[in-house]
Amino acid sequence: MSVPRRSIALRSLAMAGALVLAAGASAGAQDIDDVRDRVGGLRADLEAATGRYEQVWTRVEETNEELAALERRERDLEAEAAHLTELLIARARSVFMHGSTATLHSLLAAQGPQDAVERAGLIAALQHRQGASLEDAIAVRASLDQASRLAADRRADLQALEAELDVLQADLADRLADAETRLASLQERADRQREIDREGQQGVYACPMIPAITHFRDTWGHPRSGGRRHKGTDVFGPMGAEVYAITSGVVARHTSGGLGGISVYLQGDDGNLYYYTHLQGYAPLGAVGTRVEAGDHIAFNGDTGNARGGAPHIHFERKPGGGASVNPYGYLAAACWG
Repeated sequence: MSVPRRSIALRSLAMAGALVLAAGASAGAQDIDDVRDRVGGLRADLEAATGRYEQVWTRVEETNEELAALERRERDLEAEAAHLTELLIARARSVFMHGSTATLHSLLAAQGPQDAVERAGLIAALQHRQGASLEDAIAVRASLDQASRLAADRRADLQALEAELDVLQADLADRLADAETRLASLQERADRQREIDREGQQGVYACPMIPAITHFRDTWGHPRSGGRRHKGTDVFGPMGAEVYAITSGVVARHTSGGLGGISVYLQGDDGNLYYYTHLQGYAPLGAVGTRVEAGDHIAFNGDTGNARGGAPHIHFERKPGGGASVNPYGYLAAACWG
């Protein structure tokens, strides 16, 4: 019966709850509030379960104390009964050997009337005491049997409850881990989001890669091989770095092969279609049809297509209304640097 294990689980839950409360206060998003509520519910569940555990534990401890007291009393009474039995056996032997006059002889051997009275009282007291002790012992043994059954029932209750708590704690731990992971993701996403209000760009946006590990310049219209002109902005970053949704919207489609290699199209709520290419691969939230928020992880930076062998980067385009590309540099600069 492991009280320490229960205490550790409760402390872990308390720390998780504190993390959620602190993060929720700083981010203030509705989904973070939902996670906070979920963890608060888990806290209440575990506290209720541990309350039941403590109640049963207390009952068992009280029963154990009662048992110990009864066992001590039983030992004392058994010792007393044994002593009195020896005295009565000696008396019975004397009666058998000397006949019914033994008591009379004992009284006559007294040194005067007062001594005879005291001897008669002692004999009567011994007889009465022996009977009372046996009755007490029987009563104590009955109480002891009852208390033993009660303690066994309580121990069974405690064992069942501990098994229940083990299952509950494992489930709560899994749900807490999920909540903590989700919360961390939400907090990171909130940290990436930036409220922008500038000409032609209003709403919540996020840099396609962490600003500290990326760099880009305005290269719109620069010459490219085959007489082409650059129709986007190259956002450079480490191979495999997380790539994020620039704004909220729906992952519209994937393409692969050709000049772009692995690519994803994001239909933004702001009416723009955003094109990311030269990717290494897709994140789970980058699946076609997925609803995403600004800053959600949708892909990984790479060098596929005609970028193979060069510095890993995203070729990034903005297509208002899904039409022709326009220079995305201003949108990127505002989302990454403010």
